[in-house]
Amino acid sequence: MSTLVRRFSAWREVRAAVWSSPTLLLCLASFFWALNPIVGRAARDLISPLSLAFWRWVVAFLFVLPFAWRHIKNDRQTLRESWPGLVLLGFFGVGLFSYLVYSALQYTTATNSLMLQAIMPIMTMVIPAVVFGERLRPLLALGAGLSFAGVVWIVTKGHPFALQLSALNRGDLLAVTAVFLYSAYATFLRKAPAVHHLTLLAILFAIGAASLAIPYFTMLASKGLSLPPAEVVAAVLYVGIFPSLAAYGLFNRSVVLIGSVRAGVYMNLPTVFGVGLAIPLLGEYLSSYHFVGAIMIIAAIAISRR
Repeated sequence: MSTLVRRFSAWREVRAAVWSSPTLLLCLASFFWALNPIVGRAARDLISPLSLAFWRWVVAFLFVLPFAWRHIKNDRQTLRESWPGLVLLGFFGVGLFSYLVYSALQYTTATNSLMLQAIMPIMTMVIPAVVFGERLRPLLALGAGLSFAGVVWIVTKGHPFALQLSALNRGDLLAVTAVFLYSAYATFLRKAPAVHHLTLLAILFAIGAASLAIPYFTMLASKGLSLPPAEVVAAVLYVGIFPSLAAYGLFNRSVVLIGSVRAGVYMNLPTVFGVGLAIPLLGEYLSSYHFVGAIMIIAAIAISRR
């Protein structure tokens, strides 16, 4: 019995340490997000972007609801007072964002989708400066610029002057739009009501699913209902649990700890993880320019932490 007590106590200490470390939280969230476009790209011929986005948030909501229910009841008065802002966060930062991500993967590669996230740190600095009049601190600007340079180095395979923005295709433009929406979501998350973090997750997931419900059921009425294959079920469960429930919870907690600007610098980590995951999953190879770009991004994160 004493052994079980010690193990339980040790687990609680580890959990508390992780929950108070923005670096660990953001690294885990980035890893889960790195797999999201890979799964979406792999399943693009099996399930429509609208279906994957809709069921992603339905699954996430159903998984978090049993744990969040008592907190939702405690926070119901605050929720009633704050519903307009929550609807905007859930619609743009959850529902529409995920639909654009999966739509982009119909036209561009998972690697491109991950690479284009390099602009997120810039956006998470520019948007607060424009909307809230925040001063752009030199160290944060340096960290964002260095992280952007690291991803450009990876995108251009070590030849940054070869980058041509005119080469962006439809999928790339959709991916950029999705990044902008999530950057705005991260910025305005500071305006979320003071409720339990599980309450916030459950409500945002519900709003995200609800925002896609009408177009999804309209599509279903025209195409009919069919039994999904096992691959689709596995893809839906993954995107509904890890990049959604787990990653959003970890990211929201990180914003509470260090703010949206510093948290945004870490959003280049999915690119680094994605490149590493592409080796076993997509048969790609790791070259010297990948290491140089990753070093730049890691250095940017170290600078931002100061």
